[in-house]
Amino acid sequence: MQKYGAQLRILHWLIFVGFTALFVVGFFMTEFKEAEPWHLYNLHKSVGVLVLLLAMLRLFTRATGNVPTAEAFMTTKDEKVAKITQYLLYALMFIAPVSGYIMSNIHGHAVKFFGLSLPTLFAKNPVLEDFSHEAHEITAYVFLAVIVLHIFGVIVHHAKGHEILRRIT
Repeated sequence: MQKYGAQLRILHWLIFVGFTALFVVGFFMTEFKEAEPWHLYNLHKSVGVLVLLLAMLRLFTRATGNVPTAEAFMTTKDEKVAKITQYLLYALMFIAPVSGYIMSNIHGHAVKFFGLSLPTLFAKNPVLEDFSHEAHEITAYVFLAVIVLHIFGVIVHHAKGHEILRRIT
């Protein structure tokens, strides 16, 4: 069994923890708006920027590093599903935080990275506020669904006795 390199394994789990935190914080900050959890919004944005940076590093590391080949037990269908899921995960690792950044700007809010002000790339635009909010929210739910699909695939292979999880741990 071939394993992913240490850098990719570490980045995989850091990004997983980051997005898990983003989903949890995102849920609480939007469900309890009346409590005005503004500190949660700043935390959510900071972690979102961090995860985006980690995803960029992961993509670079993957492009320049050693990636194991598919396991022998993988059928052609398994490989296709895995590739599609992988491409979707990578795309959503970028789309989710970028759409959040755009949404913040369009709503007239700054994005700070743990207190460091980042540039405003889009002007406040009340016409696009609802659209940008919906785009970010839908992206997050699609991302969550693809993550669940990814985890389900790992569980199915594990149940069949395949040690696929060991490649990334």
